[in-house]
Amino acid sequence: MKNQWQKMIKKGNGTKVKIIIAIILSLVMAIIIAKLHIVTSKFTWDAVSILSVIFMFLFLHVIFPLKSLYEFIYQKRYLLALTIFIYIVMMSYSGSSIGAYHAAIQPQQEDTYYTPIFGIARPIRSDEWNVNTPIAVSQVVDQENPFAYYNDNLRGTATEMFSIAASPVADILILAKPFFIGFLLFGAEHGLAFLWYGRFIALMLVSFEFGMLISNKKKLISLLGMILIVFSAATQWWYITDFVIWGGLALVLMNQFMLTKKYYVKILDAFGIFISAISYIFILYPAWQLTYGYVFLAIFIWILWKNRKVYRIKLKDGLLITMVILAVIGIGIRYYSMSKDVMNIVMNTDYPGERFELGGGGKEPLFSYVYSMFFPYMKTMPNPCEASGMLSIYPIPMVIAVIFLINSKERKKHFAFLIPMLMVSLLLSIWSLTTTSEWLAKLTFLSMAPGSRVAIPLGFAQILLMIYVMSYSGEKEIILKDNLVTKILAIVVSIGIMHIAINADTQNVMGNLKSYICGFILLVEIYLLFTIHQEKSKQALIALLIPIALITGATVNPIQKGIGVLTQKPIAKKVQEIVREDADHNRWLSEVLPNYFLASGAKVINSVNTYPNFELFQTILKDRFEQEEYRKIYNRYAHIYLQIVEGENDITLLQADAVIIKINPQTIKELGVKYVIASTPLEQFSNETIDFQQIYSEYELSIYQVNY
Repeated sequence: MKNQWQKMIKKGNGTKVKIIIAIILSLVMAIIIAKLHIVTSKFTWDAVSILSVIFMFLFLHVIFPLKSLYEFIYQKRYLLALTIFIYIVMMSYSGSSIGAYHAAIQPQQEDTYYTPIFGIARPIRSDEWNVNTPIAVSQVVDQENPFAYYNDNLRGTATEMFSIAASPVADILILAKPFFIGFLLFGAEHGLAFLWYGRFIALMLVSFEFGMLISNKKKLISLLGMILIVFSAATQWWYITDFVIWGGLALVLMNQFMLTKKYYVKILDAFGIFISAISYIFILYPAWQLTYGYVFLAIFIWILWKNRKVYRIKLKDGLLITMVILAVIGIGIRYYSMSKDVMNIVMNTDYPGERFELGGGGKEPLFSYVYSMFFPYMKTMPNPCEASGMLSIYPIPMVIAVIFLINSKERKKHFAFLIPMLMVSLLLSIWSLTTTSEWLAKLTFLSMAPGSRVAIPLGFAQILLMIYVMSYSGEKEIILKDNLVTKILAIVVSIGIMHIAINADTQNVMGNLKSYICGFILLVEIYLLFTIHQEKSKQALIALLIPIALITGATVNPIQKGIGVLTQKPIAKKVQEIVREDADHNRWLSEVLPNYFLASGAKVINSVNTYPNFELFQTILKDRFEQEEYRKIYNRYAHIYLQIVEGENDITLLQADAVIIKINPQTIKELGVKYVIASTPLEQFSNETIDFQQIYSEYELSIYQVNY
């Protein structure tokens, strides 16, 4: 009996029975954990299904040999990713923080899916849940003109919806924002899932392939690189995915284009490069486009150099390359013809158009990798986004890259990768950490990039350097000898970095205990990097960094089901009813989170101004509209807060992207507003020419019909 039991538990034996037992145990454990609210705030069958899959994956580790399991995952990674993606889209899961609306919009009215299944909504991610998501949904629910390139839901007037508003449009330009295609095909709920996890899964796949390119197909090191990129604090708190997806994919495909002999593969590569190029261009955030672009340029130079002896351009290749270039130009011409006036307005705004940076201010995000593992679990942290950086161990990858280059007996082989990457890292380091000169800003075009933002692509470059040195260093390319001197050096360097990180910590993350924990982890990381030529150091570093990365980023964004919090609240349903019944007079103002009501189809005049609505401010300011002091206030990307007053209209700048307007009833009439959403009584503003009639009031929010 004992021998039979030992035979049974051995991996590879009784596999079918073990799988059935694992399925049952996974389901039972998932139900128990969901019922006990250990990782969830409420019981849902969605939580049970997700937990069951996680437990089943863990059980597979004791059923199959690890090497066989992960080789299977590697071989079937695209099929597995597609299967998971289809399931997610079908179930309408996203990482959106729209659950934050529940606390602000009629919180007394409960529903299972107003808040996340797992995790918590992150109010600090307001650009996502309070801007991008409701705007995208507004394109779907628009009754008159869904997916229009110019729509008047946002700002209550014709607004370009493709580039600045970043929403789904029914135009060929949607090829430049392929993750938004889900909205066109599947509607708002499934479209949001398509957008969120399409990007996430693509980032994982591309980061891994990018790592395979740089590491010369070393799978474990590529896995480390992928996890560091995907789960670093900056990636998850800012949700920076598109730069790495499209820049990395273009380079991976370009490398394959140069090496493959199969022409149909070259055609597919060329099409992928075209999509990657236009998608990267139309992210339209120069601060990261440019600085990530420097990193990708360094890799591009390396790819050309390493393939120079095996690739010779042929006529067919030249035709494909020409077609890609012409197609990119064609998309650019289409965009210019559609949006030239809008881009002219944006480029001439005081914010962000007139912003001119000289660098500096990047110390905190550059060194926050020391303690960013605590960000998701702190309740009082004011702004983890601004503090977030990449898990890069900066500047040690630069240091070991230089030492490796000096010590390597085949240093010429590594020049093409390390020299451009080190030059880019040096430039971005100078810009991120110091205030420079105007001539350097103009020469490098970095005037559009705040130093705090540059810290993130700089951290990305450090991860790539780390991957490269780990992949090519060995006992013949010693970084530093494994001796007492190296141990002392690691201690001194870690103390220095800890000192910088603690002094840069404006979010008050670090306490005594946290400092000791972080200091010890940092010391081990640095020592392992100094001795990374040893196989045992590589394995230990991988084993250390992967869980740290997962702790840092895996729990940042919640798992949210559907968009019920946007569309099923009582006031949202009432707005939808009014929009259906009075479509000819669908003009609104809102005192409360105006962007929220976009998702119900309301045309909200004071929703976020992705670019200035000059007509609105001219109506408000009258003869003061031309005054320079007011022009500097309204001439910007702005969230617009509403205050109805009896006296004179006015506008006030609250911060770079926020304006409060004080508006009287007569101006409301001039704007043609039919409905006002308010949290305060508006009857007091009724007079002989205008009447505020309350037509809805529930859970401390009211809708007023404005009668003239």
